[in-house]
Amino acid sequence: MKTCESTTNLLSNLMISLQRCTLLWGTADIHDDDPQVRVVDDCVYLPYSHGSIWGLFSSDGRPVLEAIDFREGLHVPGDQRLPGEGRIDVAVAERSDTTYIYVGRINFHYGHFLVNTLPRFWNITKIKTPNTKILYHGPMSIEQIFSTPYVKTILSMLGLTPEDFVKFVAPTKIKHVVVPKTSFEEQRSGYSKYKSLCHDIGFRLLRNIDSSARIGTLYYSKTRLRSAVGIITNEIEVEEYMREKGVRIVYPEELSLEEQLSLMSRAENIIASAGSFLHTSIFCSPRNITCLNVTEQINSNYTIIDKLNRNAAEYYYPTAMQVLPQQDGYLTARYLPEARAVAEKLFEISRS
Repeated sequence: MKTCESTTNLLSNLMISLQRCTLLWGTADIHDDDPQVRVVDDCVYLPYSHGSIWGLFSSDGRPVLEAIDFREGLHVPGDQRLPGEGRIDVAVAERSDTTYIYVGRINFHYGHFLVNTLPRFWNITKIKTPNTKILYHGPMSIEQIFSTPYVKTILSMLGLTPEDFVKFVAPTKIKHVVVPKTSFEEQRSGYSKYKSLCHDIGFRLLRNIDSSARIGTLYYSKTRLRSAVGIITNEIEVEEYMREKGVRIVYPEELSLEEQLSLMSRAENIIASAGSFLHTSIFCSPRNITCLNVTEQINSNYTIIDKLNRNAAEYYYPTAMQVLPQQDGYLTARYLPEARAVAEKLFEISRS
């Protein structure tokens, strides 16, 4: 099956091939209606336990499916298991007669926070009263979570503080739990409500920042990352070429969320290899993005955000890309032959 449209360019006496990627890993459906909201009565809360059975369960012991962050509509998170018999049977030691709003597992990894955690807050400002507590799962205390700067920034834009959140350390039966279904289903679909939520957050963050000075092109570099999902071991060659062309180099992990938004919102063009930092575009007006993709398939999370935000985004795969043995701190490692030639082609494409 042909998955990409090939474009070639003779550079440095070598034929460099960049394939424009068109095949998705996952799907990217967009919904304009609101996600469902389910009220679960007399449910059981099992505390977070990595790799074990945890979550919300209805009174008959079955998992509350709306509370699970499925990937591709099928796969449960890697740190969660469902009961083998389809339902739980536990002795509930505690009971709470309070009503809670459930927001799932709070994941402080930047990309997962944006596509798994934040999407459950799409209606929080409308349904939360001053006395309503927000129920969550996760290995960290809410004080630890709020110590992550971008998490604190985003949640504070929603008027939330650590005092609004609660989790239980023992199995607990709860009288009422409001479960907003996610507005971003990982590698499956996104809702317009998610875009509206993020645009509102972005507007609030940028309203006191001078964004009048325009920037030509940004290049998002991973060369200073000490741990990541994946790296290109010789990415510094791409970075050096971009710098020679007057492109502004950005190391997003060194910037605050406000600084990232200020730069991204002012850039005419963005060049990067695929990474969670590109998800930041959902807080901005539509962006022009040229992405160096390390595989032939596009992770559809990027496409969902591009569609929601109406980004002009193109993804290119260098056919000569080489997979290397795993390195400490990185899930995958790759080497890019003729990196400067690839960088030149990406730069040309971004300006076309």
